[in-house]
Amino acid sequence: MTDTYNQLKQELSVLYPGVTDTELNEMTNNLIQFFTIASKAVYEADKVHSPLKDIDDT
Repeated sequence: MTDTYNQLKQELSVLYPGVTDTELNEMTNNLIQFFTIASKAVYEADKVHSPLKDIDDT
């Protein structure tokens, strides 16, 4: 996780060169948190979604 964190932080520093280290840490944390929440939401939606059983496709 630390390696991924550092890679994201490095990429963000290239995209936003005038940003302080504190701001880079916050941006990296927010990005990881956003994708973690989005992944969990998609996973839960897939578990809840059930195919329609009253439609006969044959």
